This record gives sequence, structure tokens and C-alpha cells, in this order.
Amino acid sequence: MAFAMRMKLNPEIIKKDSFKNLYINGEKNGFEFKVQLAYYRGHYLSDIDLLEVYLDGEKMPQEAVTFEINGKELPVYKLTYAVTEFWSQVEQAKIRVIKKGGVEKGEHELELKLMMRVPYMQIGPDHNFMPLDSGEKVTVNVAE
Repeated sequence: MAFAMRMKLNPEIIKKDSFKNLYINGEKNGFEFKVQLAYYRGHYLSDIDLLEVYLDGEKMPQEAVTFEINGKELPVYKLTYAVTEFWSQVEQAKIRVIKKGGVEKGEHELELKLMMRVPYMQIGPDHNFMPLDSGEKVTVNVAE
């Protein structure tokens, strides 16, 4: 990909204060955080071409990542089929990652790679559409 549109309309794409460990059956087994689109229009989840989560430079396995919006939680591979699920620019989605032991107390680097296509901006033949970079890299602090 040679270029991507970037419009950071929200001060935070990753809501740093929402980052927390995820407890399953009383044990730390992952983490979760909220995100908001960096574009002035909403998108259908099927417009998401890439969603990857990195913690301290380590890519989290795709099968461990889920995306939740409108009360529905989907694994990343199913986003391409979510043609009726709309993510409004004002709504916050929740991303959950299963990770044995969760995240240790202290500061950590969290990166979200989120690439979408803008379906009304065709930029070439063969269904090539304008790519939109809605990702971000932040430092989060885990207190627990």
C-alpha cells in the first residue's frame, strides 16, 4: 500500500483510560480497551481490512482478538462478513485480547493497526478503494 488517508478527528483513538486487565473465572487472562474511529463518517465493519493489536511490540494472535460494538462481539476474521453492522464515528468499540496472565502492572506500549477502506472513494480499477488509517500507538498504565 503506497498511501493511506489519515484524519485524526478525535483526540484519542485508543481510549487510554479504558485499558484494563480482563478477568475470566477470577483470573487475569487478557486485556481490553475502547477505540473510536478517526474519521468523520461511520463505517460498516465489513470495511475493515486490517485489525491487529500489539502490546510492547508483540503482535497478539488474531484468534485471541475480538471486536465488540452494538452489543455484538466478533472475532476479527468475521468482520469481513459483518455487512450490516455499522460503527458510528461517535460510538466507542471495545477490543478484547485473550492473553494468559493478563498484563503486568506498569507502563506498556499499546498499538492498534486499523486499516479500513472508504467504499465511496474508488481510486483505481479492480475495486481499489481509498485506504483509511484509523490506528494509533499509545502508552498505557496498568494499575492492578
